Amino acid sequence: MIDSVMIASIIKGVSALFQPMIMLTMFLAVIVGLIFGILPGVSGMTFMALMIPFTFGMDPFLAFVLLVSGYAVSSTGGSIASILINVPGDGPSAATLLDGFPMTQQGKAGRALGAMFTASGLGGVEGTVVLALLIPVVIPIVMAFGSPECFFLIVMGLSFIVSLGNEAKAKGAIAALLGLLVAFVGYHDATAFPRYTFGTAYLLDGIEIVPCALAIFAVPEAMSIMISGSAIVDQRTVRRSASADLWEGTKDVFRHWGLHIRCVVLGVIVGIVPGVGGHVASWVGYGHAKTTSKHPETFGHGNVEGIIGPESAMNGKEGGAMLPTLALGIPGSSGMAVLLGAFLIQGIQPGPTFLRDHLDLAWTITGTLVLANVLGMLICFLAAPTLIKVTRVRGHLLAPFLVSLMALGAYSSRNSLEDVFLTFGLAFLAWAMRQLGYSRPVFFVGYVLGGLAERYFGISVMAHGWKFFLTPISLIIIAVTIVSVSIEPVIKYRKRRKSS
Repeated sequence: MIDSVMIASIIKGVSALFQPMIMLTMFLAVIVGLIFGILPGVSGMTFMALMIPFTFGMDPFLAFVLLVSGYAVSSTGGSIASILINVPGDGPSAATLLDGFPMTQQGKAGRALGAMFTASGLGGVEGTVVLALLIPVVIPIVMAFGSPECFFLIVMGLSFIVSLGNEAKAKGAIAALLGLLVAFVGYHDATAFPRYTFGTAYLLDGIEIVPCALAIFAVPEAMSIMISGSAIVDQRTVRRSASADLWEGTKDVFRHWGLHIRCVVLGVIVGIVPGVGGHVASWVGYGHAKTTSKHPETFGHGNVEGIIGPESAMNGKEGGAMLPTLALGIPGSSGMAVLLGAFLIQGIQPGPTFLRDHLDLAWTITGTLVLANVLGMLICFLAAPTLIKVTRVRGHLLAPFLVSLMALGAYSSRNSLEDVFLTFGLAFLAWAMRQLGYSRPVFFVGYVLGGLAERYFGISVMAHGWKFFLTPISLIIIAVTIVSVSIEPVIKYRKRRKSS
């Protein structure tokens, strides 16, 4: 029930957003956040880490508008690079390039960007609306998720490996196992036993996601562009203006409105669970889009649903990730962990007392997520016709720039030259997989989720024994996973019966 204190906090928190200095700060932060997202390896988390020193002595409302605005739109910037040049700005945006880049190659870059901008922007707004509705009741929801529930959410993501594979199921299984092997490099969480390090201290901490994403998806594409020497898009295949294509992509989101809403809800649920993060959300969204599509065979070849699903889930999860951060002081994602540092710098203790003592600031942060996503969406629509022109640059000019950008992104991940060497070393594996028909997306999903699954499985068994899966929420997630995986075979079976 909303009382007078809640109403006063909402008015104070939201009205603070319309002060001239705060509006200017938000506008500049959104532009910088988009640029950070486009650059590979320089994510929204990096943006916040770099901006935190500038918030010393700053008014808390202004400080958090600065940090949250740039962070909120950074994933959208990462997806721009994924769609246009097949270079993921960060790990989660790798799901978007599976269908986004093929659409670009078909001369539909505008349509792909329009769908991405709309799904991402609306997903961020809708996820934040859920955040606003759940603020009064968030603590019991967050506390209901333990290690078993986290494990089965990750298993849901892994189950979609089946849908990502092509017709060659054996090759898909081999690719998934290769991804798991790469995920297990480094110390074992439970025993601290080093695995697959070959006596190298550099590998003890495992393989970072940014170098791996660049190696698997971006470097082989740059090599292809360099070999062919041609532009990404043949201008003769572009039949409509960029503005018309952008509008068509926007309409695609509303044509698949049910998919968009379902993926936003999935993203919020994943975001609420501390420590799971955007990597799980984007791949769960992509897998759900494919398993529920009427044309799953077109995924990976330029199906717009393959953009709507992961983008809706990826931005929807930010509202969910903010819930445990504000209410319990538990970071819902890696970016939220950095945001917790900003709270402490400002002398504010996040947790249950935060919603009691600083409820107006909580509503300012909530409103910032909404306005930043809307503003970012508008800026992207205005800039898209110019950005699309990069796809028309000839390969022998574009490829060296892309390779330099990838090297910079790999290095910036941990400021390590070894990461650069690792990126180009793994790229040879990715090139071989591409030439031999092994699924690189399946490899990447196995790598991203395999380590998380192992970690939460070990914690669950130690804490609850082998009956850890009998919790009510775990059983619900298991049931949803079974239904999601079964949809595609059922649809195919019905099609065969109708045709026979």
